[in-house]
This record gives sequence, structure tokens and C-alpha cells, in this order.
Amino acid sequence: MAETAVPTARLASGAPAPRAGSAAVRRGAYYLLLTGAVGAAYLAAAVLFQVVLQAHSPAFPVFFTLAVLVLFNPLRTRLQAIVDRAFFRIRYDGAQVLAAVGAELAATLKRERIVALVCDAVDEAIPNTGTRLRVGAAGEAGGVSGVPSALLPRLTKGEVLSAADAAAREGLAALGAELAVPLELRGELAGVLTAGRKRSGLLYTAGDVEFLRALAHEAAIALENARSYEALVALNARLEERVRERTAQLEGANRELAEAYAELKNAEVQLVQSEKMAALGRLVAGVAHEINNPVAFISSSVAPLRRRLETAAADASPEVAELLADAREIVAVMARGAERTAAIVKDLRSFSRLDEATRKRVDLQDGLEVSLRLLESRWRDRIEIHRDYGTLPPVECDPGQVNQVFMNVLANACDAIPGRGNLWLTTRAEGDRVRVTIRDDGVGMAPEVVGRIFDPFFTTKDVGGGTGLGLAISQGVLAAHGGRIEVESAPGRGATFRIILPVAQPAASLDRAASGAR
Repeated sequence: MAETAVPTARLASGAPAPRAGSAAVRRGAYYLLLTGAVGAAYLAAAVLFQVVLQAHSPAFPVFFTLAVLVLFNPLRTRLQAIVDRAFFRIRYDGAQVLAAVGAELAATLKRERIVALVCDAVDEAIPNTGTRLRVGAAGEAGGVSGVPSALLPRLTKGEVLSAADAAAREGLAALGAELAVPLELRGELAGVLTAGRKRSGLLYTAGDVEFLRALAHEAAIALENARSYEALVALNARLEERVRERTAQLEGANRELAEAYAELKNAEVQLVQSEKMAALGRLVAGVAHEINNPVAFISSSVAPLRRRLETAAADASPEVAELLADAREIVAVMARGAERTAAIVKDLRSFSRLDEATRKRVDLQDGLEVSLRLLESRWRDRIEIHRDYGTLPPVECDPGQVNQVFMNVLANACDAIPGRGNLWLTTRAEGDRVRVTIRDDGVGMAPEVVGRIFDPFFTTKDVGGGTGLGLAISQGVLAAHGGRIEVESAPGRGATFRIILPVAQPAASLDRAASGAR
């Protein structure tokens, strides 16, 4: 035979295994015997074919030899496998096993699966008392847990350790192993593949060691791929988390920016409206003052005129007396008109409150009545007013601004009643707060409208019928006073507005109320 027996590999210790050496000698003798038998068979076959076929051509031995050589290599491989199984009980094809395991290792990126594939391959190819693959933790190159420190320096150098080595025997015994093969990657120890004693009772051969070395190399590459994949997954997760965090931060910043912008716009609206109200109040006060002078002159002249008419009527003829009676009726109409004008001027002055201090304890029910009188043209002869006033303590507030709130809510209630209807006014004291309820039986509002009625410039009225600022300003005034406004409504069921104010105002709230800020 062309191949001689390979003695048991001189492993890391360099000491041959005696039983394996004896088996190798016997296997060599069998190889020699089989080689002789094959040679004799070759000569016999050549002679037999030449006699039987009577081939006397000198080219026949050449062609016969070539044919035998073609068949010799498969025959030799088969005979060698039979001899190996007989003497060393080798039942696996290392190249075939490596190819199959390598394909599976290349298809997985899970460390646990890689360890299981390698151990199963070793157990199936070389049955032993215990195969283990010890690898370092992810990201810990060069560190292998569970391996005695005495073995690590030699394994790091790439040596295969055997129990036949006295220096490694104790460490391998601690691992329950007969053989330890390092997993090397870029000059670093990535893990250790250990195998226990063969179940056949024989020692490991050089072929076994080469098979385990190749398998360990493939395992090291697969484990490195798995580590890279795990690191990529972890990096991707961290990146996604950072993207989510950054997105949340940007959303929060955008939300805060939008809220700040909305507050700025509301403050701008409040400031403009506050200036408008102050200018209107000054205008109303000036007009009221100018009207009050001629009205006072007329009112003061009515009484003397009446006396003179009565005196003249006493001595007048019947015809003149009749004319004087008509004149007295005209004077009475003038007096009632002057009184009505004086009342309107008084209500305007009360509504604007420009002649009073910002901080003042007032009766909110008086403010309600003043607002109703100023709006009388909107509800007279079509809306019935129902009053249910409780006993209220004086409320410390800016009367002009609170009256503006009443005016806005009452005006909206009157506009919400298209024909004849009812308006209920209720006041109650609730501890340190008072509640003013204004309810109408008008057309009501849909839920989506209720959710927007306090937005600046939102209105359901026709173009020119409203600016959409009344309720927004009212909400800002009440918030500045430490109060609030609540609303309930449904289509066809009217609307209810509750105005809630504290009885006493902190100084800061009063200052904000005076400035018109929210």
C-alpha cells in the first residue's frame, strides 16, 4: 500500500501513546500483507488474461497496467478505511463532517446554536464521555471562563493539550477532558474545545487532532461572526433608542415652542383688547360726562317750567288752559326722557368703572343688572329673564373687567335665542368662592364647537356679527382673577355658562387683572 500507518500524534506533550503505537505496528503489517496480496493478484490476473484472451500483443500489459492503476486508488482507499476501522475504530469522514458542519455554522448567528452544532458533530464523529465548547463572553476576547489558569498560556500559544502530557493532566482532569483544542482568532484565544475519553477505549490519533483543529477553526470564525452580529444588533438598538429619545426631545421642544407661541398670541390679543377696552372706557366716560351736562340742565329746568305752566293755567281762558295742559304733557315726556338718559349715563359710568380703583369689593349681582340694562334692546319683548339670586359676599375684583365678562356671556346668550325664549340667572356663594350661572334655552352647540369657543377669533356668527374674541377675553380675565369659566351645551338644548370667582384676590392676581394679562 502507498500510505503507511500514522502513529498516534505526538500531542502537546510529545509523548507517544503506547497502545496506539502497538496498533499502528499491527496496521502496518496488515498493509504490507495486503500490498503483497494485491501485487500477486495483479500478476495472476495479467497472466490469466493473457492466456485466456491469448493476447500476444506487447501493448497488452501496458493497457492492463493502466486499467489496474485506475481502479487501484479507490481500492486502496477502501482497504485503508477497512483497516482503520478494524484497528482504530474510525467511522467518520473528517472532510465530509467538516463540510456539513461548516454549512450549518455559516447559516447561524446564535452562539448557543454554534456551541450545540460543534458538540453534536464531535460526539457523532468521535463518541466520547463528554464534549464541551467553552467560549468567552461577548466582547471579552481572550477570556475563557471555566478553564484552569495553568492551561491558558499554552492554549493561547495554539497548543493542543492531551492527558498524556503530565503538565496538562491535572488541568484537563479538572475539566473532565482527555483533549483540549484551542479556538484561535487573529492570534487570540476565543475558546476551548474539549473532548472526554473515547468510548472505544482507544487514544486520539493524529487524524482526530487535525479534524478537531479544523472544526475549532470553523467554530472560532462562526463565533466571531455571531459576536459581530450581536454587536451590530446592540448598536442598532442603541441607535434606535437614541433616535427615539432625540425624536421625543424634538417633539417636546416643538410642543413647548407651539405653546409659547400660542401664549404669545393670546397675550398679544389680550393686550390689544385691553387697550381697546381702556380707550373705549375713556370714550364712554367722556361721552357720558358730555351728555350728563345738558341732561342735568334739562332735568333741573323741568320743575320750574312745570310751576310756571301751572301758574299760567290758573288765570288762563279755557282755550289757553287746554294749550297749557298739552304743554304740561310735553314737559312730562321731556322729564321722563331726561331721567332715562340720566339712567343710561349712570349705567355707562358704572359699567366702565373708570372713576373707581382697580381693587374694589363689589356686588356681582349689581354688575349683572347693569349689563342686562345695557343689553335691553337685545332681549326686550322676546326673552323672559328669570332671576334666582342668592346672598353673595362682596367680591374683590376689577369691576370693569368682570362686567365685561357678564356683558360678553349675556350678549352671546341673547344671540343664541333666535325668537322668543328664556334666560336664567343664578348666583350662589360656595365657601370662599361665588358662582354665577347664566343659562339659555337657545339653539345650543355641538361638542366640537364647545371645544373651540374659547379659542381666539373662533366664532359661529355670520361675517360681521362677531370677532370671536369675547369668550377668549372673558376666559383670560377670569384666569387672571384666579377664577374660571365652565360651559355645558348640546344642540337644541341651550347652553349653560358658570362663572366662578374667588371672594378675595391675591395681590399678584389683581395686578395681572388690572393689566389685562392672562
